[in-house]
Parts: sequence; C-alpha cells; structure tokens
Amino acid sequence: MTKRLRIPAPIVSPGKLRAQVNQLLSRQLSPGRSAEYLKVFDYPVAWLDDDAFAAVKVKEEDAEHLVGEALKQAGLRDYYTRSQLARGDVPNTSTGLRFLHSYSPLGGWYVLGVPAPFTVSSPTEADHMSAYTYDTHVPLAFYGLPFQPGTYRTHSEPIDLAVTFASLLGINSPTHAVGRVLTEALAPARRAENSSRPPADKRLHPPNSSDPVRPVSAVAPGGSW
Repeated sequence: MTKRLRIPAPIVSPGKLRAQVNQLLSRQLSPGRSAEYLKVFDYPVAWLDDDAFAAVKVKEEDAEHLVGEALKQAGLRDYYTRSQLARGDVPNTSTGLRFLHSYSPLGGWYVLGVPAPFTVSSPTEADHMSAYTYDTHVPLAFYGLPFQPGTYRTHSEPIDLAVTFASLLGINSPTHAVGRVLTEALAPARRAENSSRPPADKRLHPPNSSDPVRPVSAVAPGGSW
C-alpha cells in the first residue's frame, strides 16, 4: 500500500532495533562481551538497564545520551532523555513541548525516541506513538448545560481540559497548568431580568428528563502523546 500511495512508511521491528542498539552499546562499552543495556524497547520508548550501565561505571545522564545516539544510528530521527525532560531542557516548539508534557519521574532510566514521519511498528496494527499531528490529533467533546452546543475549530488540546473545568468550578487552575480556558465553548452566563444580583446558577441543577442534552466539540490538533 505504501508503494501504491507513494507514502514513505517504513516498518520498524522493536525487537530488531533493541538488538541493534545493544550490539552497538556492547561494542562501545564492553568490547568482547555482549550485554543487555536496553532491557525493553516499547517502541518508541527505550527502557535502560541501570545495573548493566553501573557495571561499566556509566551514570544515568550519560547512559541515556549513549542510548539516544545509538537509536539515531539505528534509524530514528531524534530522541529525548529522561534527564533532559526532568530539567525542562527542550526546544520551545510544539513538538518539544509535547515531549515535555510526556515526562514522568517514574519508570527508571528511559529515552523517548523520535521516529521519522509515518514510521509504524507493525504491518497489521495501528499505533499512536509519535508526536506528529496525525497521531496526536484528539477531538474534545463536552456534554452538559455549561457548554454552548456547536463545533469549534479553534486550536485546543487535552491540556486545556483541567483549566476549563477549574474555571467552571470557580477554583484556581492546577499548579503549573499551561492550557487555556476554552471560553468559545462555554454557554453565556444567565442573569435574572430587573435584578442587579445574579440568580442562583440553574446550570448546577440537573435538567428535566425532557430537556435534550447536545454535545459540544472542540477539534484538537495537538496534545500530550
């Protein structure tokens, strides 16, 4: 199909790639002795064996850098290390921020690989493991009276959910939240006629069973992967 559609969509075998990286690292760190420096490769995330690196006196940051460079030699386009993400050391681009939002302090030593566009890890299954928009596009749908029915094509991302719900609840946004309130999807506030005081918010009460609840959706071209 890739030839017929003229789309370069290489298939990467996680098992073969892991073996290739271990071979490259063994040649570099322990000549004459094969070692499993990469214990798991859950495409495109490489999980390092810290004990194997400790045996050759290589610390985490250096180990992750070595694995990242080996992944590039094996065909991946780029990489982000756990140590790098922990420092927030990423380019100020949409792709860099997506990887930063994927950071977790858990899981030990790891490297997030960046495959070339349209790379897949299986000829029979789909995945959404890259940071490209064709993988990260996630439509957002809201239901309920606080929202204005309709479809909105302004930019939105899953990181906007927390700050939007916090705004509706009248509370502060979570610490370090970087999303925006999706004001275009919110229903206008209601006020009683001939009254200077706002009425009790009827939206907090459940609607009658006969009232239709229509969804509102925001098309989100990006988000955390």
